[in-house]
Amino acid sequence: MDFNLSPTQIEAVEQTREFAKKEIVPHIQQIEEDLAFRRQLVSKMAQHGFFKPYTDFLSYLLVLKEISKVDGGIAATFSVTHMVASAISHYGSDEQKKKYLPRVESGELAPLAFALTEKDTGSDAKNIQLKADASGVLNGEKHYISNADLAGCIIVLAQSPQGMTAYLVDGGADGLSFPKKEKKLGLLSANLVSIRFDNCQSQLLGEVGKGFEIAKNSLDNGRIGIAAQSLGIAEAAYEASLAFSKQRRQFGNPIFDFQAIAFKLADMRVKLDAGLLLMYKAAWLKQQNKPCTLEASEAKLFCSEAANQIAYDAVQMFGVRGYIGDYPIEKYFRDARATTLYEGTSEIQRVIISRKL
Repeated sequence: MDFNLSPTQIEAVEQTREFAKKEIVPHIQQIEEDLAFRRQLVSKMAQHGFFKPYTDFLSYLLVLKEISKVDGGIAATFSVTHMVASAISHYGSDEQKKKYLPRVESGELAPLAFALTEKDTGSDAKNIQLKADASGVLNGEKHYISNADLAGCIIVLAQSPQGMTAYLVDGGADGLSFPKKEKKLGLLSANLVSIRFDNCQSQLLGEVGKGFEIAKNSLDNGRIGIAAQSLGIAEAAYEASLAFSKQRRQFGNPIFDFQAIAFKLADMRVKLDAGLLLMYKAAWLKQQNKPCTLEASEAKLFCSEAANQIAYDAVQMFGVRGYIGDYPIEKYFRDARATTLYEGTSEIQRVIISRKL
C-alpha cells in the first residue's frame, strides 16, 4: 500500500483545515447554542463543496478527521449526511437521485439523518417496531436520531409486511414531528432528537424487505467514519497535550522531561498511528468494493476506545486545567465519549469481530 497522500487529498485536507480555522474554531459556542448559526455553517460547508461526492473514500475520511479535530458534533453532521447521501446514490431510483442528491450538494437539504434506533431497540436492529403499511405509510417512533429535526431528508428503517424495509421521508412531511430534544454530555453542535410518525407518507428506498442490507452497508460506511472522527478528536487532544507538556514547567523543568508524562505521550502516538492504519485498511477495502464489515468494526472499536483513553490521559496531564472550559481538553473528553456508543457500541463491535473469527 502506498501511504503517500495524493495531491488532491493533500489539497482537500489543507482546504478543510483553513475552513475550520476560519468558520468553526472562532464560533464554537455559537455553533453549539444557536440553531440558526449552525444552519448558516452547514450552508457555508455546502458552498465550499463539502457535500459533493468525493473522488475516493479516503479523501472523505481525511476531511472528516480534520473537521473532527475542531468540533466532533459538526463532524458527526457531515458524516451522517455523507452516509445517507451514499445510500441514496447506491440504492435510490434514478428519480430519487435526481430529486435529492443535487439538493444535498447545494446545502438545500443538508444535513440528512438516519433513523434506526428506537426506545427499546438499539443493538438488536432486526427487532425494530416502527410500522409501515403496504403503501409506505409510517406509524411509530424513533429515538436518539442525530439532526433529524434539521434534516431535509431522513432514511427510516421500518417493519413492512415483507420485513425490514428502508424508506425516505422528506423533512417537514405531514405526520412528522420531533417530541423531544435530548440533553447530551458532548457533541453539542449536533442535535439528538426523538421522531414521531403519525400516518406519515414515505418513499421506498431500494427493495421491499431489504432494509437490513441497506442498514448494514450504511453502518459499514458510518463505522469507518467514526474511526476517522475518533482519530480527529484524539489527534487534537494529543497535539494540545504535547504542546502543553513542553510549555508547562514544574520543579524547574518542562513536564515533558518527566517520564510519567513522556510515556503517556508515547502511548498516545502509538495508538494514533495504529488507528490510522486500521482506518486506511478499511477505507481501501471499501474503495475496492470489497467486503469490509470486519475491518470497519475493527477500526471503529480500536479508534473510538483509543480516543477515549487519549482524551482521558490528556485531562490528567493538564490537571485541573483539563477539567475547565477555558481549555479545549474537556471538550475533547466529552466529545470522544460518544464514539464508543453510537452506530454500534464497543461490545457490538466485539460481537461482529468474534463472529468473523
